[in-house]
Amino acid sequence: MNNYEIMFIVKGSLVEADANKVAENLEEKIKSYKGKVEKTDKWGKRKFAYKIGKMTDGFYFLSNFSVDPLKLNELVGDIKIIDNVVRYLVIKLPEKAQKEKKA
Repeated sequence: MNNYEIMFIVKGSLVEADANKVAENLEEKIKSYKGKVEKTDKWGKRKFAYKIGKMTDGFYFLSNFSVDPLKLNELVGDIKIIDNVVRYLVIKLPEKAQKEKKA
């Protein structure tokens, strides 16, 4: 299993409790692929640098997780269809960071 990081933005038109439910839904998706969520940081509601559609703000989340690399494409496909996720970015953490976490 490889370690990854995902930053995602949830629509700012939601109340904070609903935005947190979207984040929990995403964590459940990761677990459904036999992945493990290390931690999720909630950055709160922030203004965008530019409009995305007609939106000017959103709730930001940053999660570290591990999942089988063969399942990552399926997971990303599921993330694309989660309602209220405006943007997301998944990156693989460098090998050095992965070894440090195991130690």
